[in-house]
Amino acid sequence: MRNFLIVWLAQLVSTIGSNMTNFAIEIWAWEITGKATTLTLVGFFSLLLSSIITPISGVIVDRLNRKLLMIVGHTVAVVSTIIILLLHLTNHLQIWYFHLTGAIVGTFNQFQSLAYSASVSLMFPKQHYTRASSLQFVSGYGSNIIAPALAGFLYTVIAFLPHNGQLLVQS
Repeated sequence: MRNFLIVWLAQLVSTIGSNMTNFAIEIWAWEITGKATTLTLVGFFSLLLSSIITPISGVIVDRLNRKLLMIVGHTVAVVSTIIILLLHLTNHLQIWYFHLTGAIVGTFNQFQSLAYSASVSLMFPKQHYTRASSLQFVSGYGSNIIAPALAGFLYTVIAFLPHNGQLLVQS
């Protein structure tokens, strides 16, 4: 169980971070454009490619190194977040970047989550499957509850920090 708990905790932190990023991007897209279409397209492109590759993603996960797929999935998410941050700081960020990065991250997240799910059953004996399933439930749905609240709080705090001598959000 020890190895599983380490992987589970890392997965929990990663899921919370990814969900916070997605929520903040959606808030930002809405705030900049004020259009529901923009908000919808950000979510749409995040699910588009992962939905298309779903029928073959299980086969791919079974044939490739699951540990590597999990690492690559997390790395792609981190790199895309850093790219978005750098584009924002240099005032080059545009909405279509969210569509592109959402599609890429969504695709790699599909492989990462399948690799994680498939690996769980290999980490310990069958008598612990129920416990592992419960912990996976907590990390998945718990992050869906915690991440938006935390992202919303941080978004308001960060929005009022000085940025190049100006406030990011004028009240």
